[in-house]
Amino acid sequence: MAAAWGGLRRRALLLVVIAYLGLLVLPAVLQTATAANPPAVEQQDLLLRLHDLPPGYLNVELQEEQGERTLCSHLHSSPGTPPKLAKFIVRFHPKGCVGAYGHLFAAPGQPAGPVVVGTGVLSTSSDKAADAAWHVVPELLGRLTHDRPPRELAAPEKIGSATRLFHPDAPPRFYPFFYRLGRAASFLVWRSGNTLAVVMTIGESFDEVDRAALELAQRQQAHIRTPTRYTRAERFDGEVPLDDPALETPAYWLGRNFSPGGELPDNRLFASFALDGSEEEEPGALLGIWYGQIRLYTWTQTTWPEYASTPEGHAIASWRCTKRATIELPAGYATIYGGYRKNYRRCPDRPPQAFTARAYIDDLVIAVDPIPIGPPVPPGFGPPTFFIETGNPYGSFEGMEAIVRSLRLRPKPIY
Repeated sequence: MAAAWGGLRRRALLLVVIAYLGLLVLPAVLQTATAANPPAVEQQDLLLRLHDLPPGYLNVELQEEQGERTLCSHLHSSPGTPPKLAKFIVRFHPKGCVGAYGHLFAAPGQPAGPVVVGTGVLSTSSDKAADAAWHVVPELLGRLTHDRPPRELAAPEKIGSATRLFHPDAPPRFYPFFYRLGRAASFLVWRSGNTLAVVMTIGESFDEVDRAALELAQRQQAHIRTPTRYTRAERFDGEVPLDDPALETPAYWLGRNFSPGGELPDNRLFASFALDGSEEEEPGALLGIWYGQIRLYTWTQTTWPEYASTPEGHAIASWRCTKRATIELPAGYATIYGGYRKNYRRCPDRPPQAFTARAYIDDLVIAVDPIPIGPPVPPGFGPPTFFIETGNPYGSFEGMEAIVRSLRLRPKPIY
């Protein structure tokens, strides 16, 4: 199973977004700021939230294995940190939180919105610390632009007690990504009591990103005024790709929460992603839907042979000792395969340990836990190796049957 599903499975644009922002984790933390808050308030609760944005945005993970957690960290001074900024960091040891969202699609009839939205807050312990943070805002933002502080403009409106608007004269670091994401970046920074906050927007024009930054900053300010917990449910973006109007492949899934009952565990939707058929592990696949312990991939009858003819397509399904069961479905049928970790010459006398299934519904083939090929084997050293999973609680004929009988078509969203 690929580790970086968020980067590998979300369109080419989001590959760029994640690469761009992922490389800027530390500078991004350095560009943000919040304040002395009551003990019950977590800084992450003061961030702009996914649901504050229009439909079509996804979380961008700013570091490996961040998952659904907000990225929070103490600010650190590196050898290249400007002296004024380094002095502030050493004196006050502030801690901040950041988040980022990437634009996947625009809902019909709605403007596209910024390609990337960043949000941040940074705690200080006193008015003096907040004052010091406010005075180094240009240096904080300059860490994103080759230590060239961005140009300050008149803020369009006042948010909180003070507001500042910045445009970078130099493109942010890793500018090739910047020009693929958009040609304009805006940083709107404001202070609310001891809280400093920032919204970053990237898009095609300064008019566009300035308007978006102001609107989103006002929404973030509402969380600063009245903090509530930023819940896991609010951060959940697993269904967003399935809502994309450009998705043409029918989505057969198990619902957001799959509860088959009996001894089989519940499984929560983890991620979904449109594919273009060019995947190395599942060639020809057009849609992926992942649960905690279940992976579903969808092909059409036209693209299915691209996978079925590969070594991984033959793994288990065509092996000598595999047992099979075919069951009827309302709109087709499914075949369940129970086998072993390899293609034995002499079949083991134990029950099957590795399972996969294929449902044939209308023009589609939906594979349950298709077999990925393992690391390449040098010529002359044997056949390809595979990551054959055993021990999955759904690894049985009963488990596979529960899955394929529960497949249902997800309705298209209504905007």
